[in-house]
Amino acid sequence: MRLAHGCDPVVERVPPGGINVLAFGPVGRLVVWPGFPYVFQLLTLCVLLSLAVLGWGQLTPKGVPDKLYAKANLVNLVVWGLFWPMIVWATVLLGRVWCTVCPLELVSNVFERIGRRLGVKQGSIPAWMRAGWLMVILYAVLQLLVAGLHLHRVPGYTSVFLWIMLATAAATGLLFKDRAYCRGFCPVAPLLKVYGRGGLIAARPGGPSACHSCAGKTCAATSHRAKLDARSCPTLLNPATLNNSEDCLLCVQCMKNCEPGNMQLLLRGPFAAADARTPLASWPVTLFVVFVSGFVCSEVASEWTAAKSVFLAPAVWATATFGTSALGGWVEGIWTIGIFPLLLWSAIGGLLLLFRGASGFGEALRRIALPLAVVIAAGQMAKGLAKFVSWAGFLPIAWSVPDGVSTSLAMAAKTIKQPAPLVSIQTVSVAGMALVAAALYCSFRELRLANATVRVIWRIPTIAMTLLFGFVILGWGFLQ
Repeated sequence: MRLAHGCDPVVERVPPGGINVLAFGPVGRLVVWPGFPYVFQLLTLCVLLSLAVLGWGQLTPKGVPDKLYAKANLVNLVVWGLFWPMIVWATVLLGRVWCTVCPLELVSNVFERIGRRLGVKQGSIPAWMRAGWLMVILYAVLQLLVAGLHLHRVPGYTSVFLWIMLATAAATGLLFKDRAYCRGFCPVAPLLKVYGRGGLIAARPGGPSACHSCAGKTCAATSHRAKLDARSCPTLLNPATLNNSEDCLLCVQCMKNCEPGNMQLLLRGPFAAADARTPLASWPVTLFVVFVSGFVCSEVASEWTAAKSVFLAPAVWATATFGTSALGGWVEGIWTIGIFPLLLWSAIGGLLLLFRGASGFGEALRRIALPLAVVIAAGQMAKGLAKFVSWAGFLPIAWSVPDGVSTSLAMAAKTIKQPAPLVSIQTVSVAGMALVAAALYCSFRELRLANATVRVIWRIPTIAMTLLFGFVILGWGFLQ
């Protein structure tokens, strides 16, 4: 079925297929264990607290480039050089598995329980927060801080950021109910939601008959929501009708309390055809894709000096023209996540309108946002791979001297050598081009699965983005 422009229905698919990994004894026993996932969340919380304490007050030494110091300092190396690329890869490949072990969910959960014990009148987050507007804004602010303050290069700033995240999780848990931090305040949630849609791991109900005949409906019952283990869905989803991976945090609580044993943890192919899709992304999701497109274009260009110069030329010109050298980073940030994406998406929307691929500018952006996000995610994976192999060799040095001051000074003075990348940039370049090529195929497939008919013009933006990323990634290893 297909309706008029702007009124496309959600395309429903057949019941999900895949391998139910709960049938594998060790996995099944782990999932139903009362300590899962709490023990793993506690471990990641200990790591986060250690990094927040260790990085407190540490600033870049004079005479050392901040990027070099970030590699030599254990806090920034772990958070931004290793953890962040791994999260992007894990989310694209496996879905929202990070949410399963996220320490901030544990903090929010604990403080929500404390609030109930103290008699705090906990409210529900408003609809606009549930839609994701605040989280998208917070994501944009985070990227602006990366450009303006070099948040990702200064351990002291990273420490403050981690403490703010912890405090926010605690405060929202205390004042709101029903996993409010994850549903309305987490600045990383938009990325997890959009990038994790096609992951290989998903929670899904089995055959519909078991759910229809279940009298208790414990997976969604309000009476089970405050339990410590085997709760009803804390995210307020209905597991019995779960047909996509956007909002499910893989907390496995529904699998623990499902009386018929019908909930499954599936391992399946990427972007499974069984998932429900909508041809038009929501406005918060669309806005996130707009923001992230500028950030990823900047990240991809940063590995090739010539491409970086071209991308940042307008920001450099503005800084020089208006004499704002002290604000150069902020100007770069505004260009990266503001002006450049506005120009890019104006061109995309105008192209679709020109060739009658949409009935309005808003529909044009929403139509292409999710397919284009597949290619954008691949670009960020390629950049993440380049960063990981370049930074990982510093781990033994940073582990032995966590503050990184003496080692970074010695490296800046060239009295000791910087560790070599794990693999050559040429290898990373080839892998990156393969990633974006595979993403183009998946993007076309997503368009086909989400729409009863596909217009050729809808494919042009993803082709253009793939060619652009492919050329720049080629330049990393073979053109500079």
